[in-house]
Amino acid sequence: MSSRKNYNSLVFLTTLSVYLGLVLVGGATPSVLAQAATTRDFNIKNEIVVEDDLDKKPDDEELVDFAKSLQNYFEDTEKFVKDLQKLHGIDKIDLDINTFEYSVSKLLPCVDGNKVGPATVTYLAANKWLRPAIEDFGQQLGDYYYLADCQLNKRVKNKKVTDSSFRIKFDGNAVDIEISAKKDSSQEALHLVEEFHQAYRLYEVEEDEVIVKKIYENTSFKSENNQVFIVTRLPRSSIDDLLAEKDAR
Repeated sequence: MSSRKNYNSLVFLTTLSVYLGLVLVGGATPSVLAQAATTRDFNIKNEIVVEDDLDKKPDDEELVDFAKSLQNYFEDTEKFVKDLQKLHGIDKIDLDINTFEYSVSKLLPCVDGNKVGPATVTYLAANKWLRPAIEDFGQQLGDYYYLADCQLNKRVKNKKVTDSSFRIKFDGNAVDIEISAKKDSSQEALHLVEEFHQAYRLYEVEEDEVIVKKIYENTSFKSENNQVFIVTRLPRSSIDDLLAEKDAR
């Protein structure tokens, strides 16, 4: 992305100001969300000033963490596309030949600081050069487990866990990226998706962020039963355009 700047103001509509951070994490502590959202800048429309003083409300911090978390997803996906560009630029991948799929489904105990739990991994990759890029991206996507609610699960002796999964797939026609997380109910899932839609509409992509713009335009949010899905589908034409742009530089 373009060079980072330090902003003293952050942009939101006032409709986002009602405990959005707490709604997003579905019961997780604010520190969990703060850990997932690193210190990256972001652009949203309509401005309010966040004062640098000790009296700032905690809700403001949770709002900031949520907005950064949304941008983090775009940045993580952008890095993966850039990795594809680099591999294509040195003739290490051929998208006419090299399809791949990497998916992980995991249950993580609801204990602060514990990220280890049962996981099911599917890995189909025909090119050894792709593996480090895919695994690095998969590690980033795995951090979005915090979107899931803590629920009792029979697979782990009725202990409380978060149930989430992610997938990265290229079948020759499109790169598909999907994150899913289970909520307490279909109403909770639908509500979270509505919040995502609202934040998505407020998000502003800079003109020079060519890759992020493609990702933004091809990302959607949906719910099915009690599950929330973040889905990005980059058609082959979009991938080819981005690879061609890199080659032209």
